[in-house]
Amino acid sequence: MPRGSAEGQPRHAMRYANLVKNISNWPTYFAFKYGLTKAPLARFRLRSGFDVKVPREVLHEFKEVFFDEAYLAGMPLPVPAGGMVVDIGANIGAFSMFALHRLDAGRVIAFEPDPVNFAHLSANAALAPAGRLVAMQQAVADQAGEMTFHRGNTGGVSTSGSLLSTKGEKVTVATTTLDDVFARHGMDTCDFLKMDCEGAEYAILYGTPAATLARIRQMVIEVHDQRQPPRTRSDLKAHLVAQGFSVKDGMHDLLWAWREG
Repeated sequence: MPRGSAEGQPRHAMRYANLVKNISNWPTYFAFKYGLTKAPLARFRLRSGFDVKVPREVLHEFKEVFFDEAYLAGMPLPVPAGGMVVDIGANIGAFSMFALHRLDAGRVIAFEPDPVNFAHLSANAALAPAGRLVAMQQAVADQAGEMTFHRGNTGGVSTSGSLLSTKGEKVTVATTTLDDVFARHGMDTCDFLKMDCEGAEYAILYGTPAATLARIRQMVIEVHDQRQPPRTRSDLKAHLVAQGFSVKDGMHDLLWAWREG
C-alpha cells in the first residue's frame, strides 16, 4: 500500500503511538533511523524501566516487534502476569525483551545458536530484570547434540541463519529438544512459545512427544512453507489440530496455535 494511502496513514500513526508508548527515550529512534548518529547500535529505555540494545542491522525487526506489536495482533489467549515464555530463534532478544516489558512474563528462556546474534542476546539479557531472561546458545531441534548451522551472512547480525540451509558461513552449534527444554528448566507449563527458526519448526514440533506439546498453552510460529509434504503450512496445521490445538493464521507468515479452556 503506497505511503499516504487511507490504510497506510493509520498504520504509521499506530506505529508511532506504540513507539512513544513503549520507549521513553523515543527521539533516539529517529536519530538512529535517519543517520543523525553513526553508532552501530541504539540503546532504548523501555517504559517498564530497563533498556534494550538494538544493532542497526535489525532495526526493522525490532520495529515489527515493538511498533507493529506483531506478536500481539490476533493473540488468542492472554498471557498471565508472571507467565513462562520460550523464545526459539531469539536473534538479539527483541521479542524476549518485549515479553518481559509488555507481557510481564516471569521468565523467558531464549534460544539462539548464531554466535554473533547470541552475543547481542546475552548483552540484552544482562540489561533485563535479574534472572528473568535466560539466554541459551543452542538451536532447538528434533535431537540433542550438535548440528551444522549456516549463518545467513558473515560478520554482522543475521536474520536468516538456518539448520536447513546450505548457504552462508558454516558453524557447529549445540542442539537441544523441546522435551529437554521443559526438563532442564523446570517448566511445568509454557504459557507462550514463540518460534522463528527458519524451517526447523517442522522437525521440532513433529519430533516433540504429545505429552510435552500438551503442556504448551499457546504458541505463535513464523511458518516457512517448504512446499513439500510434510513441511507445508497445511501439514503443520493438521498436526497441531491432531495434538489438540486450535489454529488460525496471523499477520505476515505467523500461525497461532492454542488450547481451548
